[in-house]
Amino acid sequence: MNALLDKFIGLLESETGLYQALLSVLKKEKNAVVASNLKALKEAGKEKEPLLRKIRILEEQRMHMLKRLADFLGYSSQDLTLTKLSQLLEEPYAIRLKVCCLSLLELTQNIKKVNHSNKALLMHSLDIVRGSLILLDNIITTTPVYYRTGEIQNKDRCGKLLSGKI
Repeated sequence: MNALLDKFIGLLESETGLYQALLSVLKKEKNAVVASNLKALKEAGKEKEPLLRKIRILEEQRMHMLKRLADFLGYSSQDLTLTKLSQLLEEPYAIRLKVCCLSLLELTQNIKKVNHSNKALLMHSLDIVRGSLILLDNIITTTPVYYRTGEIQNKDRCGKLLSGKI
């Protein structure tokens, strides 16, 4: 049992480290969006992918170990949370598990906040691009041509050009 607990808590500590790295990458991503730095944004995306893969793998291992612990303790794996497990364990393991639980909770909350912020920034950037496209589309209009028959035919698009000088 002790070896399984050591392995389980070690896995949680590894997962905590990966979440900290993910939070760091998300902050880089936010800075790249604010600076409109596409290269840095792509690099952050590339850094994020392997972290998410590793987190998913550790999460699967954690769920498997939690099931083994639940079976050993006589609980169902759905009912056995980290908090409940820490209450069932004795001192050295209970404290380590509580620390991991609090760290993971804080990290997931921070990740949610940064993700929400990044989403808002990206949506705002997208709205600006859409607005610019609408503006450009409205500037360029088709020129109607009237024929002797009274028909109107729109031929080539023409319009005004904007100068970048103010």
